[in-house]
Amino acid sequence: MRIRYQPLSIDNINDIKQHYIKQGGNALALRMIRTIRSEISTLLNNPYKAPPYELVPEVRRLVVAKGAFLVFHRINEADSIVEILHMRRSEREPATQKDLK
Repeated sequence: MRIRYQPLSIDNINDIKQHYIKQGGNALALRMIRTIRSEISTLLNNPYKAPPYELVPEVRRLVVAKGAFLVFHRINEADSIVEILHMRRSEREPATQKDLK
């Protein structure tokens, strides 16, 4: 398996980074991004570790950073790719199908 970040997920990473830069500076932002990416990388060896997302069953939801963030992803078996679709703070409103296209 390989991991492919879709454009929205890259935007999400940049937004998360900017948020943590404002909260505590570059070191905090980089530490958070590394934590999130490290937990995403565990999908390489176990892509089905996260359960299907109840609102969009073909998408899975991985909880990362001690529950602070949700990573929505889809598994493309044919191409051996885990597609990272979207990331968001866990306390936000639930992601809809529109958010995960």
